[in-house]
Amino acid sequence: MLNPAPATPAPRPITFTGNPLDRAGNPRRDAAWMTGKRRAPDSRFLPLRELKPLVDISSQPARLAWQDALWAARHESLPAIFLGLDTAGIAHFVLDCDSAPDTADLHGETVKYIDVRSIAPQVSLGEAAILAQARSLVDWHQRHRFCAQCGTATGAVEGGYSRRCTNPDCKAQHFPRTDPVVIMLAVRRDTKTGQDMVLLGRQPHFPPGMYSALAGFMEPGETMEEAVRREIFEEAGVPCGAVRYIASQPWPFPSSLMLGCVAEATAETIAIDPQELEEARWFSRDQIAVMLERATDPEASPRLSHPISLAHQITRRWIAGA
Repeated sequence: MLNPAPATPAPRPITFTGNPLDRAGNPRRDAAWMTGKRRAPDSRFLPLRELKPLVDISSQPARLAWQDALWAARHESLPAIFLGLDTAGIAHFVLDCDSAPDTADLHGETVKYIDVRSIAPQVSLGEAAILAQARSLVDWHQRHRFCAQCGTATGAVEGGYSRRCTNPDCKAQHFPRTDPVVIMLAVRRDTKTGQDMVLLGRQPHFPPGMYSALAGFMEPGETMEEAVRREIFEEAGVPCGAVRYIASQPWPFPSSLMLGCVAEATAETIAIDPQELEEARWFSRDQIAVMLERATDPEASPRLSHPISLAHQITRRWIAGA
């Protein structure tokens, strides 16, 4: 049994949203403009090694350890991806530093390369959003060095937002992909108690005691609503009717867009797919309120997923009346 929780506070902003940079989609197509920005004395550069950003942890909150143009000039051979312009017009780039062993020397006591998932809750909302952009782009470039049509090497163009085949007989252009994922709550009204109930599940790799919303990739030729109904039924055997959208979240592991929804369940019987879930349960609104407040306590059981996740945030928004 769970004791009643205090009133749930208003939902906080969603991690990885709120990017403050202007991506300058039109100017970045100009190679000369991009070269000028990379060499501008006020431009800023974020080193990534093994997809881990350089972070200054000496302040609270922690902040990204941007390097200046003089440092970047010494590493001009490194792949640079344009992230955008700040409100002062200063260009910001991310550098893939894996091929430069000396960039490891930046790692020290107070400035460290740290995994994005770990550091995102500790930096400002805007910088976490920049990390989502930077990590996804660098990861995509590392995975797409050759043309999918002819197998020839590709080169980055448009500031890193495209790669073009270097084969003059092909010249195929490739763009960073974003994979849509539905993540959803199935909800119903308990006819015996009159309580609102929410379906949550556990995957085998989850930490003990943690439950989360069901989720799955959208398939070709499928609407968001169809994907929500299909995934809930495939994983938990629960049929659903009306689906409503709540919120979205970039998820840079490696490049998903999470689409948060709530679906109206038309039955309460659960029949899990053991290849997808080890358990699924209905929880009451009061239980959910307690589980939300326990989310950051690794010893608590049952509890919701960490506040960094969209599962946590759409559940909090549902509790608040969304």
